Amino acid sequence: MRLHRLRIRAFGPFADEITVDFDDLGGDGLFLLHGQTGAGKTTVLDAVAFALFGRVPGVRDTARRLHSDHAAPEDVPEVELEATVGSRRLRITRSPEHERPKKRGEGTRKVNAKATLVWVDGSGPDLTRIPEIGDAVVRLLGMSADQFFQVVLLPQGDFARFLRAHSDEREALLERLFDTERFGDLEEWLRDKARESATALTEHSAVLDRIAGQIVAVGGTAAPAEPDLDWAQERLDSARAAADRALAERTTAAAAVEQAQAAFDHARRLAELRRRGRHATERLAGLAAGASELAAADRARRSALRAAPIVPLADDHDRTALDVRRAAETAERARVEMVALEEGRSLCESATETELDSALDAAMDRWSEESGRWEPLAKRVARRPALVAEIEDLEAAIATADAQAAHTRNLLDAAPARREEALAALREAEELRVQAPRLRGERDQLRRVLRALADHAEVLEQLAHAEKGLLDARDKHTAAREHQLDVRERRLSGMAVELAGALVDGEPCVVCGSAEHPLPATGEPSDSGATVVSREVEEKEAAAAEESASAIKAIAASAVAALSERRSNLEAVIGDADPDTLEAEHVRVDAQLAAAERAAARLTALQGAVEKIDAEINSLRAVLADSEAAQSARRERRNSLRQNLSALDADVEEATGGRIGIAERRRELAELCRRARRLREARGDADRARTRLTEVAQRLAAACADAEFDSVSDVRAAFAPAQRIAEWESMLTEAANLRAASEETLADPDVRAALESPEVDLDRLAAEFGTARTHCDEAAAAHAVAEERRAGLERYVADFWVALDALAPLQARHAELQGLAELVSGRGQNSRRMSLRSYVLAARLDEVLVAASGRLREMSSGRYEFVHSDAVGVRGRRGGLGIEVRDEYTGALRATTTLSGGETFFASLALALGLADVVSAESGGRVLDTIFIDEGFGTLDPEALDLVMGVLDELRTGGRVVGVVSHVDELRARIPAQLHVLRGEHGSTVRVQSPLGVS
Repeated sequence: MRLHRLRIRAFGPFADEITVDFDDLGGDGLFLLHGQTGAGKTTVLDAVAFALFGRVPGVRDTARRLHSDHAAPEDVPEVELEATVGSRRLRITRSPEHERPKKRGEGTRKVNAKATLVWVDGSGPDLTRIPEIGDAVVRLLGMSADQFFQVVLLPQGDFARFLRAHSDEREALLERLFDTERFGDLEEWLRDKARESATALTEHSAVLDRIAGQIVAVGGTAAPAEPDLDWAQERLDSARAAADRALAERTTAAAAVEQAQAAFDHARRLAELRRRGRHATERLAGLAAGASELAAADRARRSALRAAPIVPLADDHDRTALDVRRAAETAERARVEMVALEEGRSLCESATETELDSALDAAMDRWSEESGRWEPLAKRVARRPALVAEIEDLEAAIATADAQAAHTRNLLDAAPARREEALAALREAEELRVQAPRLRGERDQLRRVLRALADHAEVLEQLAHAEKGLLDARDKHTAAREHQLDVRERRLSGMAVELAGALVDGEPCVVCGSAEHPLPATGEPSDSGATVVSREVEEKEAAAAEESASAIKAIAASAVAALSERRSNLEAVIGDADPDTLEAEHVRVDAQLAAAERAAARLTALQGAVEKIDAEINSLRAVLADSEAAQSARRERRNSLRQNLSALDADVEEATGGRIGIAERRRELAELCRRARRLREARGDADRARTRLTEVAQRLAAACADAEFDSVSDVRAAFAPAQRIAEWESMLTEAANLRAASEETLADPDVRAALESPEVDLDRLAAEFGTARTHCDEAAAAHAVAEERRAGLERYVADFWVALDALAPLQARHAELQGLAELVSGRGQNSRRMSLRSYVLAARLDEVLVAASGRLREMSSGRYEFVHSDAVGVRGRRGGLGIEVRDEYTGALRATTTLSGGETFFASLALALGLADVVSAESGGRVLDTIFIDEGFGTLDPEALDLVMGVLDELRTGGRVVGVVSHVDELRARIPAQLHVLRGEHGSTVRVQSPLGVS
């Protein structure tokens, strides 16, 4: 996997959008990611992780707060990563879940996470569903998010803790990296099976104990410590013998009951016959004593039956007489009411008693005809109050409308001034809006200059540091060069002395060929071949040191040149500007721009205000015109109603002469008619009541004579209610039935024989029968209990036999499953205290340590290598995942906790790289073209740092890009490609220093 480009916006400490070009930054295969604490170095790595997997490493993912606090609430947090995985190039854009302000009202609303995946190489359809994107990334990378966080983002602090951790803590990390779920499932399956077998064994033992308890409960004896089949069979045989004995006792008791019952039944029948005979004799004697009372009751019954049909007629006569009195009283009251009126009194006094009815009829006709003549005028008079009320309502409405019209005219007069004010505000806002683009350009230019001023101070500081580094590099290079020349000079001088010592006068020199040797070299010659070799080695080392110093000087010179160019560019932007003046000008322009933008935002509202005032003017004019038209119609209607009222009052005055009103006269006529009609009806009711009373009296007299009663009082005296008559008839019938039944009983031969026989002791026979029956019931109950006990024991003993046979196989299976479960869980007979999952992880750890040992040997100059330990941990801890370090200098094995800070960094980095190699191979051998190493370099001395840099150089072979995250200043001089994260008041920014320049 190779990263190409990363874009971040409103994410973590980055408020504005930043872009990192990894192709440019990693051109040399190695770059440094550095910055102040809290600036956002880790956020860059989090952005890569979030783009790929939609989450960030470690506990930072639990906070779920990825939106930048420096960004505006409405800004959408977004991360975009372009990378090549395998042979496919893709671009992933993700936005996390966040809160944004509501468009209407206060508060915020939740915005769900979004993601898109675009195949830049066009190798497939684009993806927009988050689960599909996650599956595609995992499938292409061949590793999960946790594996990626450990393999690509190498966190040295985590691996240092992993290095010193206990086996169970290492196991947690290794489980996230290597798929051991199936082995854990196997362990859990065996534990479940062992628990199931233990439960089955416990349940079966409980069943066996329950059956033994049932045998004890039924058998009535205590169970032995270990109940067996012989004990159960003995209990069953004993119950069978007891059931046979109970059956014999029950048969004997039943025969005794039959004999006692026969004797008791005969005696009880004889006593019943004797009782019936004596009772019949007593009833006949009682009937003879009450014969006179029965005769009187029969006479009263007969008289009551004759009086019964006459009593309703007598009651009707009394009611009719009462009706006659009431009708006469009603007629008299009606006459009094009639004479209370003047015309009624005249009518009653002028007519005789026989003429009064016809006079009343004639008067009612006359009064009705007069009332009818007044009806049309009365209807007009009835409408007079409504007419007056309508006139008053019209006058009130006219007054109200006049007031409203005056108010409308006032509003219409004030409207032009309001419209002129709104137009002035609109023109002012339009002028401000026109100035906004110019002000925005001025503000942006001022911001660029201010930003350049801020960057200029930092660049000056970096340039001073770089120039100092360049001076140091030049001094070191000069010293190395002088040392190299000195070593070469000494080697050449030694060689010259050695050659001079070999010269012979007259013989040619092997160097120049001359036979004369005027000035041979003097000094100490090289005595041996070893000295020559040593000087050659020393010269090579000096040459290498000079070459290294020259390279460092070139890098430092390149950094100084780049920073100088950056300073020149910034100074060109700044010019001769004064910071304080620029800041004040920026504040002024920013305020003017804010005012212009506010004015632009108000343009629509101001235009609407002018249009609203125009609409109000038109509306007020229309309202005023409508009001005037309505007022004219109201006044015309009011005048017409006043004329109608005057005409009505004139007609009433003419008709009544002013004596009485039309309504009063019609009410008087109606009252005369009502009272006359009531008097006429009351007189008719009284006549009819007297006629009916005469008829009822005649019928009552005839009925009394027919029933042989002298008067109505005799009838009422003989009358009796129907219930009393029924009682008399029931008493007479009962007496006759008792007499017949008693005579029939005494005529029975068995009764006569019983009366003549001697007395029998019935109580004694009943007691003997009860005793025999009780003994029989007890014997039957004892037999039922014994039989139930026998049946229960037969059933329980059979169940006990079956349960006992099934116990042994369950015990054997549980022992086998329990042993296997303990073995794979690292307990029981497992002497290493290592679970199956830990055993698999130990094999993976061994692979990691083999790969890491090569790295560790290289970084420690061959001194250290990792050793896997499967020893049991202290205090019973599980083993299998121990890590030790072999010291080749001493041959001893050292615990990882005894390593120094620098040694721990070596070991942690080697372990991280080894783990990356193994997980990469595990994921299908995919090459990780981009990896990050986070912190830990501050614990290294210069020599150790050189060794680590050598490992990093080796890592970038084959086109791999290595990003180092560190605060160490030494690395800034060693690694020219840098991604500098700058912390700011309004959010962090980045500056890229690549081999191609600074951006």
